[in-house]
Amino acid sequence: MQKFDVLHIEIERHDWAGMVCGCGRSADHIPTDFISALQKSAPSRAGEGWADGHAYVQSNLMLPAAATTAMVMAALVSGVPDEHRRQLFIVLAALVNGEQDDLAEACLEIVQGGSWLLYEEIASGRNIDAASYAFEILQLIDDEAERLEFFRRAAAANLAPDLR
Repeated sequence: MQKFDVLHIEIERHDWAGMVCGCGRSADHIPTDFISALQKSAPSRAGEGWADGHAYVQSNLMLPAAATTAMVMAALVSGVPDEHRRQLFIVLAALVNGEQDDLAEACLEIVQGGSWLLYEEIASGRNIDAASYAFEILQLIDDEAERLEFFRRAAAANLAPDLR
């Protein structure tokens, strides 16, 4: 049986070259820069070099925001070094909370399609910050309120004190 790489399949699904990046160039460098960043130590600023200033500039979302959201979700499913998980959830939070409602909604719909990944982060106890960002993202999805409250009670110790 042939093994497929979810992250690379998801990257190939998008027309990166057809999108203008926040840096003014074609967005085709975002996936390459992202993969490269995952192979190094986590930078001091989440999304530095591949998302911040590219898929979003401050709170303004750029055209590659939805494709970047899908790429990050695929990376989280594929498995990334633990030191990067917290930063990837920070990037997801920036993408679903951007000022452009249509782009932010598209990003949230992508995350909603993989909501179990966020619940797994909350339950895992790997990183309180990553779990807290996952929780806050899930709070944006109305259909998840009941389930999220149950997870909050069950895994409260894995969340920041203000979310318990």
